[in-house]
Parts: sequence; structure tokens; C-alpha cells
Amino acid sequence: MKFYGYPRPDGKVGARNHVIILPTTGCVNAVCYHIEKLIRGTKALPHHQGCLHPPQDTEQVTRTLINLGKNPNVAAVLLVGLGCEMVLSEQVLEGIRESGKPVELVVVHQIGGMLDTVNKGAKIAAEMVLEASAIRREEAGLDKLCFGTKCGSSDTTSGLSSNLVVGEVCRIMTEKGGKFIQGEICDIMGGEYALKNLCAQEEHGERIVDFVRDLYLRGVAVGADVRGSQMTVGNVAGGLTTLVEKALGANAKGADVPIQTSVRYAEIPEGPGRHIMDIPGHGFENLVGLAAGGAMIHLFTTGRGAPNGNPLLPTVKVCGNAKTNVTMREHIDVDVSSIIDETETVAEAGERLYKYAIDVANGKMTRAEILNFDGTMEILIKGPVI
Repeated sequence: MKFYGYPRPDGKVGARNHVIILPTTGCVNAVCYHIEKLIRGTKALPHHQGCLHPPQDTEQVTRTLINLGKNPNVAAVLLVGLGCEMVLSEQVLEGIRESGKPVELVVVHQIGGMLDTVNKGAKIAAEMVLEASAIRREEAGLDKLCFGTKCGSSDTTSGLSSNLVVGEVCRIMTEKGGKFIQGEICDIMGGEYALKNLCAQEEHGERIVDFVRDLYLRGVAVGADVRGSQMTVGNVAGGLTTLVEKALGANAKGADVPIQTSVRYAEIPEGPGRHIMDIPGHGFENLVGLAAGGAMIHLFTTGRGAPNGNPLLPTVKVCGNAKTNVTMREHIDVDVSSIIDETETVAEAGERLYKYAIDVANGKMTRAEILNFDGTMEILIKGPVI
């Protein structure tokens, strides 16, 4: 298998070649939408954050926006600011500029209203698309790949099939020098010490335990026990019985591959291998965190059928439930119910999924991309909106 990707100035290689319209605050989402409608080949990334956050959340949103712009799947970035938001648009601009890729900023207050901002932004975006369209795929090492993973709408087949198959992909990837990011702190609750024992350095194992503890305490602070929310109605209907069962199934997405580091939400992990990110289970914030962490392809396991994708990450849906593979066929990319049927081994299915993911990295569209079920994103904040 060979990977052919879009070369970037910082030495990274992308699986897609997006020109993105990125707001620094949700107040200018409409501006981004209008530019996207005018200029073919652009992709707006609207969100609802950027202002009236506690300092730690302002920093987190800023980091997320910068690292989204640095994602290898992004060819160029047009930032759109309002001019009074707490996230400083100039700081985001300079952060993305470190990657060497084209990035420009338009600010509504400085230009004087939406119409003139759309006009100026559209002209900039058009030139960006023209330049990006000339970039050609080149052969690159498999070590340039970075995959992210999560599970959604899990059932009893998830931990017995699809998660195990993704774990095999993690093993294959890391052996080839690639990077693999796993998160969903809520889903590892009850199994965090199993992950701690896989950490190459003790400090990262302790940090993973702290991630889980912090999530639990944030629930307590608002009078909730998050352990009770983790067995959803769908999980129970799908046959999952306990929080620990769900956690051990979720952990399987990384098999027994050693964990190199643990990182904050939307932080880019250093070096190859398996990494754990402090990231929620909710799909929209989860996928954004992985994209900001540098993931280029997302392996999304589902038992009952979770359809959503992400604007930057081609999302490969992997399912081990034979019924779901029929009823939700239009949303499922890879059927691994063969594990339950015992007609294929985990190793065989893992190799098949890995090859499929490489095909996607080389340009094959996922079902979420084809259906345009990839337009929603959200940035995680942990504090109140002031």
C-alpha cells in the first residue's frame, strides 16, 4: 500500500486539500456561509464559540482554531473575525502562519459590515482556491499518516468486533511509524487503569487517570454523576450491560499498543505511536478535537449506526452489527460483522480496514462525505458561557 497526499510547507502531507473559511467567533458564521456559497472549493467551518468564556476556555478555543488551520488536510485558511471577540483573531492568524500555508484575515468591524467583508473575503478565497487547485498528490511515507478514532451509538457488537478491528489498524499504523489518536474520556471511565498500564511513561498514565477524575468532578460540581449518563438508552438497548464493559470495549480501539503521550483537547501530539487526548464522547466536539490534533482520517465504530462526520476529517464508519449494516447501509463504509459470524479473523479484518483507510487517504470518498453529512462542528468548552 502506498499513500499519495498533498504536500504542505511544514513537511506534513494531507489526505484532502480544503480551503477553509474559519470564524474566530460564532458571531460571523453568516459571513463564512456567504463566502462559501460564492466561491466553489471552499468549506466554511462555523461554530458557536469565541467570546465570553473563562480564560482557560478562551485559550482552548484559540488553540483549537490554530490547530484546525494547521491540519494537513487544509491547504489554505481565510479567517473571519468580528473585531471585539475575546479570541484574538491576530493571534490565531500568527499561529496558523507558523505552518507556512496561506492564511489571511478579514475583520467585519475594520471593513465596515457584512457585505463588504463578504466581497473582500470572497476575492481572497478565490485566489486561495486557484492556488490550492494546482497542488498535486505526491507519494509520501505511511509514517506521514495520522488517524483518529471514536465510537458512537455502540452496542454489544462494538467491543466484540469493530473496536477490535480498529485496534488492529492501530497496531499496523504504529508499526509503520504512523500516529494514532484515541480519546473519549467518558468512554474509558472504568477502564482507565488498563490504559495507564500501557503508558510508556508513568506521568502520562497518571494524566489519563486525572482526565477521568476531572470529568467526574465536573459532573459532581453541577450535581450530576456522569457515570450514569454513559450507559445511554441506545447502549442498553444494544446489549451493553455495565460501564466497565463499555470502557473495556472502547479501550480495544487501541489494542495493547503502548501509549506514548497524553495531550490536552485539540493539542497536537508529538512523535509517532498511540496517543490519548482529553476529549469528550459527544461526536461534534470529539471530531473537532481530533482534527485539531492533526488527524487526517477518522475511524468511527458504531453498532446501531451513527451517521455524522466532520468537515475536515473523512470519517470511515465501521460496523460489526449485521442488521445495522443492512438498515443503515448508506452510512456504513466497512462491514466487519464477519468477526461475529466467525468467517474472518480480527487480523484479517484489520488489514482490510487499513487498506480501505489508505484508499480514503488517497482520495476515495466516505459515505458521510458523499451524503454531505459532515458539516457540523463544535469546539469543547469546560466552563460556563459568561
